[in-house]
Amino acid sequence: MSDPVHDLYQSLVYPAMSHPSTDPAVTAVAAKLAGLDITTPSRARVLEIGCASGHNLLPLAARWPDSRFTGIDFSKAAIEEARETSRLAGLKNIEFIETDLRTFNPEIGTSYDFIIAHGVYSWVPDDVRQALLDFCKARLSETGVAVISYNTLPGLSLQHTLVELTRQLSRRHESGFTGQEPDEIFGILAMAAGNHTPYARHLTHVLHDLFGKGGDALAFDDFGPINEPCTFLDFIDYTSRSGLRYLGESQLAEDCPGSLAPEALEILKPLANDRYALQQTIDVLTNRTFRSSLLCREDAPVHNRINPATVLNFAVLCPHTFERTAGGVRLVSRAGGELTRFDQPLTMAFFSALSEFKPETVPFHEIIVHMAEFLDKPFDVTRDLPSLAHLVMSSARQGLISLRYEPVRFDRKPPAFPDLGPLRLLAARKGQPIVDPYHKPCLLDDERKQQIAVAMDGTRLADDLATLAKSIAPDFDFQAWLRHLAQRGMFVS
Repeated sequence: MSDPVHDLYQSLVYPAMSHPSTDPAVTAVAAKLAGLDITTPSRARVLEIGCASGHNLLPLAARWPDSRFTGIDFSKAAIEEARETSRLAGLKNIEFIETDLRTFNPEIGTSYDFIIAHGVYSWVPDDVRQALLDFCKARLSETGVAVISYNTLPGLSLQHTLVELTRQLSRRHESGFTGQEPDEIFGILAMAAGNHTPYARHLTHVLHDLFGKGGDALAFDDFGPINEPCTFLDFIDYTSRSGLRYLGESQLAEDCPGSLAPEALEILKPLANDRYALQQTIDVLTNRTFRSSLLCREDAPVHNRINPATVLNFAVLCPHTFERTAGGVRLVSRAGGELTRFDQPLTMAFFSALSEFKPETVPFHEIIVHMAEFLDKPFDVTRDLPSLAHLVMSSARQGLISLRYEPVRFDRKPPAFPDLGPLRLLAARKGQPIVDPYHKPCLLDDERKQQIAVAMDGTRLADDLATLAKSIAPDFDFQAWLRHLAQRGMFVS
């Protein structure tokens, strides 16, 4: 009997992409603050189920040489590519196995501290979905966590309707859209929807998101042979019956999305003792379409009471723009909108100190030392530390700052001899995204960037690269792009 999911992955190549929500440096923070004494990512066993060509797993293996990584996938071509990339990059701590999850049987006693299953749960048959949950229950270590992503209802309902409409339009000879690609039809529908009503604006936004995915991703995701979203409560029911426990979302701020009205949690206080019903309500209020949830074994030693000072053991980054004003300080989003204002001395000192390190992520003790420059009186550990811990916890849950299990340090200035390193150079040669230290992809979205990136192997001066860039693309601002890459930590120091 033909398996349409298997057939798809044998005939097409899943687009290479890294997924920041699966980064153990981030998920370990969420797990720790949920009460689980997680294994340090730098000395852990990590498994990715559905690893494709390894683009998500390989940068993690390069980052943590003392950890052990395994990727499995049933696409022979993808596994062969992943193995070749790891060989060329000189990585000795990673293996790739061509196998079906339903028959994958690691050595007796093998367990994993981190299991990654991104883009699997909603896109496989029921028996594979159950096999995934059963595997996590059986093979997670005592303090291990699994990151499982899935599409959610009711948010995905509109996308489902648009996908089905597009399928129908492309098949009906009378429609005039026969033979057109899905992304082309999405673009046409977006123009037709306009923006003259709130619904039209929302519909256009959804259509643009679908259009922006591109045909390669759409074939696997929205137009895949299987795409079965579920409600959050259904997901909790399935996973709990399989012996797994929900800890929260893999990214701390996603427990309470920023699109939720500021007063919502106060209004929803009657749900305070039923966190699952609260999360389902949040999904409905925010029209959430996707989750990346963190699970552990049901018998894992989870502590119910968390000391807020735990956050001070992590490293911190403020991804937003920080501005001083006459009345205090304010944080501004990348889009230019004001996020919040602060006027308390301790808060102002914290964000002032933090802004000095951006875009690096630094340990809290460095920030505390730096705060002295912005305080009228010395930092008092007994008096100020508890207040700072509560400030950090609150800011992290609101998405005002990002917490990581470890620092991210790099030279923010372009080097004399720009060197992207082995993995990024290999990706650039294939025209794939290059991955920064935050596990975020940077698209090389035209051939000019690809040609220039491939030349950044550490053997050429930046001035020579500028000359090369000018010969390839006279109108390309190479210096600006070079600074951009340095600010994202792309170069080997």
